[in-house]
Amino acid sequence: MRRGRLVAVAIVVAAACASAGKESGGGGPDGKQADASTDSGGGGTDSAVTVDGPMADAAPVAVTLSQNTNGTMIGSASSIACGNNTTGDTRENSWYRVFKLADHNIVGGLHVTAVTFGVQEASGSPQVQVKIGTYSGNITPPPATLDTGLITPLNAATFTVPNTVSTAATTVTVPISANVPALSQMIVEVFSPDFNNMGRYFYLGGNGGGESKPSYLRAPTCNETQPKTTTALGFPTSHLVITVAGTK
Repeated sequence: MRRGRLVAVAIVVAAACASAGKESGGGGPDGKQADASTDSGGGGTDSAVTVDGPMADAAPVAVTLSQNTNGTMIGSASSIACGNNTTGDTRENSWYRVFKLADHNIVGGLHVTAVTFGVQEASGSPQVQVKIGTYSGNITPPPATLDTGLITPLNAATFTVPNTVSTAATTVTVPISANVPALSQMIVEVFSPDFNNMGRYFYLGGNGGGESKPSYLRAPTCNETQPKTTTALGFPTSHLVITVAGTK
């Protein structure tokens, strides 16, 4: 198990829970026809003229936003979290990714329908929250630290993570609805509360397969009160898996 220690408790890249000490692995336009009676100018007869009606809205197009080279593979030692090394429980953690809609060729806004994230390890049926918002800070180039004061919340959903004690690492999909405005920077957070002395832990999964933009961790118990990139925290190969499905 690889560990990165910060003050009283540890930021952990976990190959296993601290208590167990084991590895786990457009539709086309719809024109309307209208008949108009017009005077032909000499004969006094009516003639039918075709008038184009309003164009119908284009059908929504399904999209998936990912910054992972491989958004489905979950490694056995790629999670990073603040945890209690004595009890094995994880403390409060928030994992983030920020998606600039323009980077994904989305110009008219995004309707979010679901968020998928990796689960490296979970025990005690921990409940987490998936949060969608917009981020008004500069992300070009990607900063080492985000400012949570620049987040505007849009929606949140609570999800009970299945235990992985006897199963392999996996991904889960959480239904959530949010309308992200055009030209926005969407921020996605997976929030796990403090499970200290509750016999629960949750390690969001990732891999070392590459990422186009960084992933972030905020861990206040480990004195990380603002989200930092996994690289800035000392774990450059922890590429956390968080993807977003929706329509544009």
